Amino acid sequence: MEGGVGTVESENREVKGMRKGMTLVELLIVIGIIAVLAGLIFSVILQSRRRGQLAACISNLKQLVLAVHAYEDDWGMVPIEFEHETPEGIFGRVEQILFPYVRDENLFICPEDPYKGESDIRGGRVVWKGKKWKMSYYYFINDLTVKNYLGYEMTHPFPDLVLFNCSWHHKLELIARYDGRIEIAPSGRYRRIGMITEP
Repeated sequence: MEGGVGTVESENREVKGMRKGMTLVELLIVIGIIAVLAGLIFSVILQSRRRGQLAACISNLKQLVLAVHAYEDDWGMVPIEFEHETPEGIFGRVEQILFPYVRDENLFICPEDPYKGESDIRGGRVVWKGKKWKMSYYYFINDLTVKNYLGYEMTHPFPDLVLFNCSWHHKLELIARYDGRIEIAPSGRYRRIGMITEP
């Protein structure tokens, strides 16, 4: 019996002598595993966010191409962007011309645009009737391009005509053509994006 009691006491001493907690190496390993998992989750979330914003941008561009066709049905030609001064401010930007056909200002803004349409990519901001008109996309049909490339008979432009371009997406260009196609191209694929794009 005494032998049994002594064994229990030595076991109790061993248990009391055991360390509580983790060593520094174990702690660093756990922190490293957590950091790797957090990095993987963050990259997946970022990719899914970018894909969602890309899908929203494609939808915006498709709606804007449909608005161009609706305008063309009403007026017999696609809208020609030609800014001019009026007593109420500047008028003639495509977002002002197409607004009655879409009735949603958000369609003119790319979700990836950090400036939310207020950058100077198109020659400055426009105020008309006390309202700021915002646009993230570049529209190619203006007075100059019509004169130089198309002529003024624009009742039925050619299908490959580039209407809109979005360059806000990471390493991608979105190109909306007259026939409704939205092309996703790597940045720099085309030497120039204009009335006719050249690979």
